[in-house]
Amino acid sequence: MLHRFTIRQKLLASFSFVILLLLLLLLAAINNMQNVNGKIHDMTQGRYPKIALASSITVKSMDIGRQIRSAVIFSAGDTEEYLTKVDNLLAAQTTDMDRMETLLFAPRGKELFADVREKSGVLRAALAESYPLIRSHKMAEAAQVVKQKIAPANNRYMASLQAFTDYQEEQMHKGIADAEDSSHQAIINMMLVSGIAIVLAAGSALWIARLISVPLQKSAMLVRNIQNGDLSGADEVIPPARDEALEITRGIQEMRSGLRSIVQAIQLNAHNVSDSAHELSGMAEGVAGSAQQQAEATSEAAATIEQLTVSINHVADNSGEASRQAQDTGSLARHGGKEVIDSVARIQDVSHSVSGTSTQMNMLTDEIRQIGSIVTVIREVADQTNLLALNAAIEAARAGETGRGFAVVADEVRKLAERTTASALEITQMIHSIQQGVERVVDSMGASLESVEAVSGSTEQASQTIERIGRSTLAIEQSIGNITAALGEQRIASQSLAQNMEKVSQMAESNSATVEELATTSSQLSALSNNLQDITARFRL
Repeated sequence: MLHRFTIRQKLLASFSFVILLLLLLLLAAINNMQNVNGKIHDMTQGRYPKIALASSITVKSMDIGRQIRSAVIFSAGDTEEYLTKVDNLLAAQTTDMDRMETLLFAPRGKELFADVREKSGVLRAALAESYPLIRSHKMAEAAQVVKQKIAPANNRYMASLQAFTDYQEEQMHKGIADAEDSSHQAIINMMLVSGIAIVLAAGSALWIARLISVPLQKSAMLVRNIQNGDLSGADEVIPPARDEALEITRGIQEMRSGLRSIVQAIQLNAHNVSDSAHELSGMAEGVAGSAQQQAEATSEAAATIEQLTVSINHVADNSGEASRQAQDTGSLARHGGKEVIDSVARIQDVSHSVSGTSTQMNMLTDEIRQIGSIVTVIREVADQTNLLALNAAIEAARAGETGRGFAVVADEVRKLAERTTASALEITQMIHSIQQGVERVVDSMGASLESVEAVSGSTEQASQTIERIGRSTLAIEQSIGNITAALGEQRIASQSLAQNMEKVSQMAESNSATVEELATTSSQLSALSNNLQDITARFRL
């Protein structure tokens, strides 16, 4: 039944039981302490105040007797003072008695204190009877009252008060004895309850420890056997339980069964692995030879493809150079065609300029001829003016002194006409020279115009030829470009093929190395399987 509880629940139950015992012990201690405290409280708050009040009342009664005797014995001058003190003491005594009545609960105590009150009343009546005698200074009569009435009443009062005080002291001593008995009984009870609690707690601890330790000891024994390689033995039947120690034992037994099955399987597999490793080692050696041959063949193919790639690269480079030269030629042809076209345009401009200049020169020739006609007219006018000046000079000579001034003018006119004639002659000569130069220029410009027209025709033919050369060069350039692109693709393809062959060669070498490693690994695997068999052999199944 206890197997249904976990270790935690068992420990909690044990600790709860111990705590319950401690609580019971605490309650018992509190009860005993309260009992002792009640006794002490009864003594301190009940018995002792009563005894103290009784003592105070007794002291006041004795003081009252002394004051009365003093009032009777001593001089009359202090009488009133003594009586006042007696009244004060009686008032204080009354207060103490009233307080005493509030503290009395026991019937015997009330009975004794009632007798004290009664005796006190008799004493007070006797004292009251003596007051007038003392105040009237009748000391002899007052002394008789004191002797015959006050003293016997006071003795009876003091005897009653002493009986009450003895009763309270007796109750005080009895309470002290009860308190001591309660204290001793409390100590005995505490020791008894503590002993029982210790015995029960120790028994509970031992019982719980046994419930926990026995399954753990079985678990430790199973673990030591497993550590020593002993997996044999029948499993103990463990009932379903929530106890962790039993669960550990059940788990270790299941682990031992599992390890037993695993070791058996490992032993069987180790034999199989050893056989497979031997077969794999032989196969790996054969594959290693084939892989080596494949690697060598792949290396030769890679070298051949590398040479082909180099040749394609040379052809591609030459094709690229030819393409660049064709592009340069096409550019030069296009540039030359453009220059020829520009030259044709400039020649045509020159032709137009020469033609225009020839026309202008012809017009200039006509204008020069007109100038020559004008100069001829000027020369004729100058000749006529010279003739007129000569005639005027003749007429002035005939006139004599009167025509002398006119003769001077006529002479100046004649000189001017001569200079004009000379200038006209020079102009005529210059115009003639200009006409001859213009005619030569016109003839030369005509010849130049014919040459320019011939050159323009040749230039147009050259421009057309250069244009055809440019188109042919462009076609050649495109063809070379296509060839270059194709060679570039072939170069990329050959390079890719060379790289792939290199990778294949590397893979072949890697495969060869892997196969060699596989052969080595198979040997190691065989050794490991043998080692594993040796290891599993130490387990006893």
